[in-house]
Amino acid sequence: MSAPPRKIELSPKVIAAIAAAVLALVVAAVAITVRVEHRRHGHDREAGHEEHDGHQHGEKEGAHGDGHDGDHDHDHDNDRAEKHAPDEPGEAHAHGDRLKLSPAMIQNAGLEMLTAGPGNVAVTVTLPGEVALNAEAIAHVTPRVPGTAREVKKQLGDTVTRGEVLAVLDSRELAELQRELLAAKERLSLAEASFTRHEALWKERISAEKEYLAARQAVAEARIEHRSAAQKLSAAAGSGAGKGTGYALVAPIDGTIIEKHIAIGEVLKEDTQVFVIADLSTIWVNVTVYAKDLSRARIGQTAWVKAEGIEQSAQGTLAYLGQVVDEQSRSAVARVVLQSPGAAWRPGLFATADIAVEEAAAPVVVSDEAIQRVEGKDVVFVEEGDGFEARPVKIGRRGTSGVALAAEGAGGGPAAEPRRGAPVVEIEAGVAAGERYVGKNSFILKAELGKSEAGHQH
Repeated sequence: MSAPPRKIELSPKVIAAIAAAVLALVVAAVAITVRVEHRRHGHDREAGHEEHDGHQHGEKEGAHGDGHDGDHDHDHDNDRAEKHAPDEPGEAHAHGDRLKLSPAMIQNAGLEMLTAGPGNVAVTVTLPGEVALNAEAIAHVTPRVPGTAREVKKQLGDTVTRGEVLAVLDSRELAELQRELLAAKERLSLAEASFTRHEALWKERISAEKEYLAARQAVAEARIEHRSAAQKLSAAAGSGAGKGTGYALVAPIDGTIIEKHIAIGEVLKEDTQVFVIADLSTIWVNVTVYAKDLSRARIGQTAWVKAEGIEQSAQGTLAYLGQVVDEQSRSAVARVVLQSPGAAWRPGLFATADIAVEEAAAPVVVSDEAIQRVEGKDVVFVEEGDGFEARPVKIGRRGTSGVALAAEGAGGGPAAEPRRGAPVVEIEAGVAAGERYVGKNSFILKAELGKSEAGHQH
């Protein structure tokens, strides 16, 4: 027969000790669980940082264990950073000086891709100036005789052609001159008829020679009076003389009406400036040349002019250089002539003119917009694979280009219109001919690079 089971009896002290031990184990388990979750949460927050942050995290974790544990944490952080690399539109990812943008961000940023290559760098002198009318292509229309405006046919801003009627006046003075001309014409007709009769009688020996000579003199005087009356009328009315008292004001040149001082019924004097017509196909830009630049400025040099509010520059020629220097400003006045610059170039706008005083060939030139300043260095964002590298460069001469810079839109689209007179920079080192780089809007890449560096510091 088997022995009966033994009963284990625990004293109250033993039971209390067992309960305390179980409670301690539960508390320890909870603490370990909280610590593990905290470490996992910290890893998740640091996984979005750059590769440099992953190195720092690995070193800190390795400090609490052996070298193998530190290496394992370092690899683990790098794997997490790669999994969280920005693949979404509008995000950028940087590795050192190399920047990768998503295709959507490149498109939205409107980056202009250019190709570095040889070109001419025109060293320029920048001079302040003001857009002005071509003083040699302005006409002032005034009534040569006093009158009252009967009709106004043209208004301010209208384009007119030479000989076109601008307004019609009624003039008593003109009517008087026309009356004098008619009277002189009648007297001439009577004198000619009298002379013809006396000449026939004299030839037939019927009348005396004295009467014949008197008739011939009367004809000569009548012709003089008629010619004088016609000249007075012509001088007063010119081609504007009409029938009766009407007097037409006509355009003397082709151009645009830029001033108008006439209204129907207005009484005008002979010196009233009724219309001002300007030929705007050519305009002047009067610039100030300081004493230090006078020796380099020459008539015939090319100039690129920019005016406030006008994005596109205009190319012109230095046509005049003053020979007298102002005593107060110690500067001379020069004139740049622009041919057909467009309606946006209005007289009175402030402008700056880049006068090309020297031109030299350079093996590699880039757009001036491509140069950015990063950490105290001049850099150009050069296309490298699917990203852009902030390439440090050594720059030479700055100026403007007389040749075209072939531009492409974001994503290598069709070439844009060639840009002449664009600011360019000679590259002595850092970018080779044929490499593609970012021209317009390159500052966006600089900003994205700065964001990435700020993330590293954080």
